[in-house]
Amino acid sequence: MRKRLILLVPLLALFAFVAMTEERAEAADTTPPQTTITSGPSGSLTGTTATFEFTSSETGSTFLCKLVGRDSTRTNCGSPKTYTNLAVGTTYTFKVWAKDAAGNIDTTPATLTFTPSGSGGTPPPPSDCENDITPGEDLDAIINNDASGTSTTFCVQAGTYQVSAPAILRAGDKLKGQPGTKTTVDTATKPTPVVKLVGRGTDNLLRANGSGISISWVDLTGASGTGTGAGAIAAGSAGSDFVVEFARIHDNASLGISNMNGAVRDSEFFSNSEAQSSLGFNGSAVKGITEYEAARVYVHDEQGNGFWCDVGCKNSARTNMTPKCPTGCFWVHDSVVVNSGRAGIRYENSPNEALFENNEIHGNGKTERRGGIDIRDSQNAWVGSGNNFGPATIAGVTYLVNGDRIGVRATDSGRSDRVNLSNVDVVGNTLNGETITGCEQPDNIVACSGN
Repeated sequence: MRKRLILLVPLLALFAFVAMTEERAEAADTTPPQTTITSGPSGSLTGTTATFEFTSSETGSTFLCKLVGRDSTRTNCGSPKTYTNLAVGTTYTFKVWAKDAAGNIDTTPATLTFTPSGSGGTPPPPSDCENDITPGEDLDAIINNDASGTSTTFCVQAGTYQVSAPAILRAGDKLKGQPGTKTTVDTATKPTPVVKLVGRGTDNLLRANGSGISISWVDLTGASGTGTGAGAIAAGSAGSDFVVEFARIHDNASLGISNMNGAVRDSEFFSNSEAQSSLGFNGSAVKGITEYEAARVYVHDEQGNGFWCDVGCKNSARTNMTPKCPTGCFWVHDSVVVNSGRAGIRYENSPNEALFENNEIHGNGKTERRGGIDIRDSQNAWVGSGNNFGPATIAGVTYLVNGDRIGVRATDSGRSDRVNLSNVDVVGNTLNGETITGCEQPDNIVACSGN
């Protein structure tokens, strides 16, 4: 009997443990909490700042928030949650989910929809953002890992971002930095972006692969590549509608933009092509092998050329840039190009079309005497309608003459494997004591008048 009692005690304890475990299993929390917004704007919001307060039906809950119209994902948050610099006239929806201690998340978030109606409100980021990138995030990883399968607008808030691999923009993608400020340098624009991308051992910072891509309001520096396709931006796979604007591109080992196609506008370039090995075939602020447009761009203190179109400067699919270029052309206008080591603008080995007008071109040809504008083994170029050469003072800065006082140089190398020089017009320029090389060509190959 005593032995039976000894055996019975452990059995009774086991039965009690099993019963307790079953009771606990039955009592496990699987019910999500309920979320309530206790304060926040709904309908019209006066001003551009919105603050929300919220609670959970369960003590100890945490929260997830998302502002539809700005945020791409929901993130951890706490009450109160404040959003600033909202866009006037844009409709936003605030959503908040409570998450209890057991990990259950409210399946029906609390929401409020509102539209700011106050004054001002230029938002960082813009209201069409699908992916908002903030300081501390890995910009190139976010862009390269975008799995949406459709075009994405990446909005980058003010700050400095280290780029360790080229960020590849695909068809329809837009990279929009938070807008900074801008000033003018004569006809050109000098932007001051508040978003800075700094290379860390990468050939390019950005690459454009496809049509419909644009890049705006970024400062790009530190691209280390010197070979083919190097540069802060690689545009060799971009469409003819590619656009770069309000960019500040400087201090890169090779050029600022390689294989440009499309248009670069209202931007500043300086101190690119710092590696000596890049000068012979890349050295420039912007180089294309396809016709492109440069408008209101401030280029200064480049080691190589300012703007360069070479290797045929092939016909662009972009037409009607201007009535003077109904089928497209290499078009540089309303820009300031100063203090380049080589030519300010170089048009080389092309049978297609080029148009250079309303530019300030001074102090170029510091190391290679190619002139302010250099046309080499090319055809169908018009240099005229308001280009200014010679010494000048612009925005308080004094620039010297172009090298050897050559404003425009049009020459033929005589090589059989290159295009013959023909149909060049140099008309209506202000030389300020500089000369044109090429007017002496026979058969009116270079027509010069009104300069």
